[in-house]
Amino acid sequence: MNYKKFPLFALLIIPFSMLAQKPLAELQFVSIHPNPIIGKGHNGAKDVKFGFEGGTAHKVNGVYYLFTTEVVDTPKTAAVRMAIWSSKDGIRFEKKGIIAETNRNWWDTTHRMSPWSPMAVFDVERNVWSVFNVGYRRKPNATNVYNMTGRILRHDSKVKGRNGIAGPYTEGGWLDVDKKPDWWEGPGEFVSFFPFRVGKSWWAFYGSNSVPEHVEAAATINPNAKNVFYNGLMKSENGLTGKWIRQPELNPLKMDPEFVENCIAAKIAPDLYIAVYDGANEQEISYSCSKDGFHWGKEQLIKIKNAPGWIKNTRTPLCLIREGKDLYTIYFTAFDGNNPDKVEPLWHDGFGNVGMMKVRLAIK
Repeated sequence: MNYKKFPLFALLIIPFSMLAQKPLAELQFVSIHPNPIIGKGHNGAKDVKFGFEGGTAHKVNGVYYLFTTEVVDTPKTAAVRMAIWSSKDGIRFEKKGIIAETNRNWWDTTHRMSPWSPMAVFDVERNVWSVFNVGYRRKPNATNVYNMTGRILRHDSKVKGRNGIAGPYTEGGWLDVDKKPDWWEGPGEFVSFFPFRVGKSWWAFYGSNSVPEHVEAAATINPNAKNVFYNGLMKSENGLTGKWIRQPELNPLKMDPEFVENCIAAKIAPDLYIAVYDGANEQEISYSCSKDGFHWGKEQLIKIKNAPGWIKNTRTPLCLIREGKDLYTIYFTAFDGNNPDKVEPLWHDGFGNVGMMKVRLAIK
């Protein structure tokens, strides 16, 4: 869960080596589709009241598959479901199915109250697609439903092979994680998780933040609070279903000294990884580069030129899909800022649309 309107004051020192590091590559803006790819009133989403947020996307055998959270009702950010959409041309999407949805028990203690951020990866060892998501429940003693704490749940495709990406999916189990949270991990616990391969090993970005137990829905908290939103790295001891171990010597990843959420990694070349992520931007997409998948450089931004009016704030990039030698597609979610009734929580700033842009990769 993301709380975009929180004041972010982090008195943290970025190592000089990071500041001095030259970018390994640059993602250059090419174009943006003028209208939402999936938006308000879209066929298959007419009952979605507050839009879409987060997830991931892939291209398999020429077909695009998009996994996202649909915020369908009130309480906003709690009444959600995770859906799969597909498209043959990358523009016209139709819904393929639902992976999981809220149980509408706002006092649930099983972390099935609010399923968020479906992250699909192909498990080469088990020959199935696995979708990892945050399973939320209300924080203990929280005064409103918007204050949540998360665990990571896995769903596996019933159909073997890469064509199984379209589903259906079945619940696979909770992430097995070591019990050593770091200083920047707050009572929200896990708010994102994305595994990726480095060599023959599975690593993963995981997200947390230092937001306290009590936060009003309008995000009116202590203005002197030093809240940080970071991602860190974990490594699996034995595949996607094995035990995951935090890597404190590498964590947290401070591409941005205040806000890094929902990192998604793509291996571009043998010595180049790029992670796209939510950097709390207006009309930019955040990304970072790495030579080895472990050490990540300073945040870089893709500026959306002539951003259409439905983009007040970009939210979460869902992918970096290669289309040609140096051309890539990024699907992303963005808020339009249209919330005349002030429906809380206010950090969910209007209706969330799914957009699409093209970028060009320039390796330095």
